[in-house]
Amino acid sequence: MLERKPAGEQWLQRYLLPIDSGTGVFGAFILAVVMLLVVVALWATQGQSRVEVPTLAGLPRIQAEALLKNMGLNVRATSDEISSRPAGTVLRTDPAAGVQLDPGSGVNLVLAIAAPSGKTSGIVDVAPAPAAAPAQQPAPVAVPEPVQQPAAVMAPAPVQKPAPVVVSPPVVVPPPVVVPPPVVVQPPPPALRQVPDVVGVDRLRAARALRDAGLSVGSVTEEASNRPAGTVLRTNPKAGAAVWPGSSIDLIIAKRADQVKVPNVVGMDRASAARALRDQGLSVGSVTEVVVPNQPAGRVLRTDPAAGTAVRSGSAVNLVVTKAPLDKPSDPGGGSHQNPKSENGDGRTTRTR
Repeated sequence: MLERKPAGEQWLQRYLLPIDSGTGVFGAFILAVVMLLVVVALWATQGQSRVEVPTLAGLPRIQAEALLKNMGLNVRATSDEISSRPAGTVLRTDPAAGVQLDPGSGVNLVLAIAAPSGKTSGIVDVAPAPAAAPAQQPAPVAVPEPVQQPAAVMAPAPVQKPAPVVVSPPVVVPPPVVVPPPVVVQPPPPALRQVPDVVGVDRLRAARALRDAGLSVGSVTEEASNRPAGTVLRTNPKAGAAVWPGSSIDLIIAKRADQVKVPNVVGMDRASAARALRDQGLSVGSVTEVVVPNQPAGRVLRTDPAAGTAVRSGSAVNLVVTKAPLDKPSDPGGGSHQNPKSENGDGRTTRTR
């Protein structure tokens, strides 16, 4: 029967060349070198099996992800937190900085975002204190995790700008208009009026003349006179005086007297004498014509009653007037006889012998 050899010896016999004295020394050296390299590799692998999480607080997200990637770590997830720091800044990590992880492990990042418009974040960012590194435990057999895709970059919320305040231009208030006080123009005083001459007219016509001149009739006083009753004898103020418009003018008018004096009408013509008698309230009685040489016809020679005689108002006064001589042949007696005529008040003429 063949002798069964141990497995090791069989392996050596199968794969190792026959070893002589020189060849065996060289092969032993090579084996020692290979074993040394394996030990160094295992030591190096054992030393690099754990990765410490770096301090990422305060770094932008892009730099933090690049740093983790260079150290063999990945970004597992991200979360947002309102902060006064710029949007996208790393506030803290989970696990915290200093914690050792297996290569390829994932780290959560907490990123800053801006507060909504009109609100002020009350969060004060305080960098988390690095956690104490736990005691290193012998690394278990690392099972490589599936490569995680980097999280999508979350764009920060747009900063809402307040609407521009539209400032309207100031209203220019014009200065108040100074209105000068009204000029009070005093009307000119009315022009003075002259008292019209109404002496000799009756009362009614005198009142009309005063009204036409802008005046009025004041008191009316009657006075005995030889003139017809109601005739204006005088005015107060007198005619021609300057008075204010609307002034009152007093009238003195004639009234019928019980007796009047016969006016002196001798030498007047017949018509004038009759007018003078009427003005005294008398009338013409009979008229007697007498031929008087060298006298014009119609002249009053005398009155009956005589001038100055007091008679009752309305009495008749007889007149003796001149007559033109008549040219007649002389009578046989050598004389001429003239028979004067007498005219009554009713127009009849009588002769006197």
